[in-house]
Amino acid sequence: MQSVMVDFIISLDGYAAADGWPGLWGVESAEYLEWLAEDADQHTTLMGAKTYRLMSGMAAQMPGDPGMAQLTSMPKVVFSKTLEEPLSWANTLLVQSDPVD
Repeated sequence: MQSVMVDFIISLDGYAAADGWPGLWGVESAEYLEWLAEDADQHTTLMGAKTYRLMSGMAAQMPGDPGMAQLTSMPKVVFSKTLEEPLSWANTLLVQSDPVD
């Protein structure tokens, strides 16, 4: 039997966080990291404007970090009515229409 792994760590209107805690950006288990490494171009990251601003800023500050480099190379879709093209983070598609539509 095949299994499906879902990593739900963000929402389209914000990011996973609480007071005094910056958020959890993945489960970091060996199985999860191996899954991410397999066919990295087959994974797409969905995010909203807040998450995009935070994560693209982290990627810009840590260009040599392997995890950030992998995320930068992955396709990303950002749902936002406040961001404008061109977006600075590579491999990012901006969708300004309603994400449900």
